[in-house]
Amino acid sequence: MDTPSSLKKDWILTAEAFDKLLASLNSDRESAAREYENIRRKLITFFESRDCPTPEDQADTTINRVARRITEGVAIYSKDPASYFYGIARNVLQEHWEEKARIYAPQEDFSLASHFAEDPNEVKEKEIERLSFEQQMQCLEQCMEGLPAKNRELIIGYYQGSSNTKIKSRKQLAEQLQIPINALRIRALRIREKLEACLDNCLEQFAG
Repeated sequence: MDTPSSLKKDWILTAEAFDKLLASLNSDRESAAREYENIRRKLITFFESRDCPTPEDQADTTINRVARRITEGVAIYSKDPASYFYGIARNVLQEHWEEKARIYAPQEDFSLASHFAEDPNEVKEKEIERLSFEQQMQCLEQCMEGLPAKNRELIIGYYQGSSNTKIKSRKQLAEQLQIPINALRIRALRIREKLEACLDNCLEQFAG
């Protein structure tokens, strides 16, 4: 995540940086511009839904940080560029909660806490936990979509059901695939290893 010393809040989005940003979205200028507007609209909704006071400014802050990283040589490897923007947006949101907690933290006047239904630090922690879960779910969905259809169906079938029904369902799955149960376990393990590697890479992008 960006640290206070690396935020470069005075960094200005230049025309050259904006061109590089568009080029990272699509090689066709018009398509890239439409994608940019779509991402910005989604970012505004992202911040609005989390009760941020200036969602448009925070969306622009997010875009500026992405543009800055691109000018510094960072490449967006995600199949869906929007997911990279969301990773940066979560950093911006976390900083918002940290700043809010700092402002409202009791100093000499401890009676200030009585004006708030919840401790801002607790609110921030809950939001961070929720964002972490959202990141994991988004990454899992993205990684699952990246699997070949037959592997996706196999891994879902292998792990679905309760502990009482898994043994039976796995035997049925092995019969459907016409392979021994041990071969099914090996296939499932290999697919899971690929998923875990994909998840690690995806979450690293969110961490930015």
